[in-house]
Amino acid sequence: MAKKLFSLLMALTLLAALALPAAFAEDYLDIINIADDNQSASYDLHKDTSVNGRNMLRGTVMEQLVTLKADGSIAPELCESYDVSDDNSAFTFYLRKGVKFHNGKEMTSADVVASLNRWLECFGTARKMVGDARFTVVDDYTVSLTLDHSAIMLLDMLAGAAQAAVIYPVESIEAVNADTGYVPADYIIGTGPYMFKEWAVDQYVLLERFDDYAAYGDPDQPIDGLWGYKHAYTKTLKYWIVKDAATRFNGLMSGEYDFIVKATDAYLGTLRSMPDITCYSMQTGMINLVWNKHSTDKYLRLAFQALANADDLNTANYGSLYDNDPCFMEKSQPGWYTTKGEEFFCQNDPEKAKELLAQSSFDTSKPLRILTATGGGAEAMLEVLRQEAAKIGVTLEITATDRTTMTSMRNDETLYDAYFTTFSSVAVPSLRNFLSADYAGWSDDEHLQELMLQMTTAATKEAAFATWEEIQYYCYSDYCPILMMGHFHQAAACTNRLTGYNVFLTTNFWNAKLAK
Repeated sequence: MAKKLFSLLMALTLLAALALPAAFAEDYLDIINIADDNQSASYDLHKDTSVNGRNMLRGTVMEQLVTLKADGSIAPELCESYDVSDDNSAFTFYLRKGVKFHNGKEMTSADVVASLNRWLECFGTARKMVGDARFTVVDDYTVSLTLDHSAIMLLDMLAGAAQAAVIYPVESIEAVNADTGYVPADYIIGTGPYMFKEWAVDQYVLLERFDDYAAYGDPDQPIDGLWGYKHAYTKTLKYWIVKDAATRFNGLMSGEYDFIVKATDAYLGTLRSMPDITCYSMQTGMINLVWNKHSTDKYLRLAFQALANADDLNTANYGSLYDNDPCFMEKSQPGWYTTKGEEFFCQNDPEKAKELLAQSSFDTSKPLRILTATGGGAEAMLEVLRQEAAKIGVTLEITATDRTTMTSMRNDETLYDAYFTTFSSVAVPSLRNFLSADYAGWSDDEHLQELMLQMTTAATKEAAFATWEEIQYYCYSDYCPILMMGHFHQAAACTNRLTGYNVFLTTNFWNAKLAK
């Protein structure tokens, strides 16, 4: 009966999607121009962890078996339902029928299994959690995964991983570039309401509405988090790559852009005073220097943690758009929020830093090599860190390059000692990439990895949380995989003629409309 009701709902939603009201064309424009602050290295969401790629494509071009609602709960997206065994060791997913990829092919279990097994290979944390188990085809529309232990966080990972568990057609997986390991741009093919049409590097990314999109949910209800009915009212979403904040601001003022990300303190006062502009901000993620554990020892890392002045560093980059919260998760996630280890957070204590540095094997006659991507204000922050480091006799060598080059360089452990990056909000702590032994920086500490496995295979969420508190305390007090500097808030602004977008983790334009 449930499947019959679902089929009826799908038929109705497909009929509703066949044509937009004629009045829409008369009242609304067919393109929304969005000024993004940077581009992804590849837009292959299995491997690329950049916020820009994930925010642009997840749910828009690419979809997942399950996704997140606003309260953090898990909801079906490309599956119509799923079953989980009582001991969280066996998972079965029943796929929606009639879902088409942008190349016109219907999605089946073969595509899902190829995609998710590649995702496991790309995402070390999930791979370690499942061990040798892999997703398998049960029939054309059923997929299963069976483990010999609990995997209580699997659904959270499938729904909210920074390396998103999106579903490609088999052809895209087969087309992976042998040199880069990425799915080529021509094969960024998903099931979402928009197609990845063009990427003009350093200029723009063009997304076009997919007229055969198989929508799900209730068309009369608003989007709930990342879940719900996507109308795709607007034909074209054009993401311009605009690294300079002043250029984004001026473009919004002139009407060249309809929406801009990362509106900075320098312009927020003006923007908030304008009646035809909407502004908002939200806690978006973590601010970090990720240490290369293969070229630094813990005493050097702990020395910088003792040295750092979070307010001075963050003000240089984010103005007032930050907070000094020490948790590796966000306050909006009470189920995972903890302040364990907060006494070690950015202590602004040069004398203690000198004592710790004296125990390090670091040669102060050589520079500490730091990588960063250009744009976004990181260089100003690192200049403040350079001044702080001079107080303890350490010289910084800062290499700033475009994001694609920086992403490539950080995978070579011989080229740097640390790199600056930010990490956006994730559903569960096991998705924090810097805790992975495989992620650039290589947190391959045996004790940390034992704790991570203990957390991801815990029998209950209460046991998992207790281990998570132990992990965070160990990172602050001893191992120090990152220099955690707080959380950044991202402010965005748009013309009031733009309506229908929803804000959850990022701004999503599935149901956005731009009035003429």
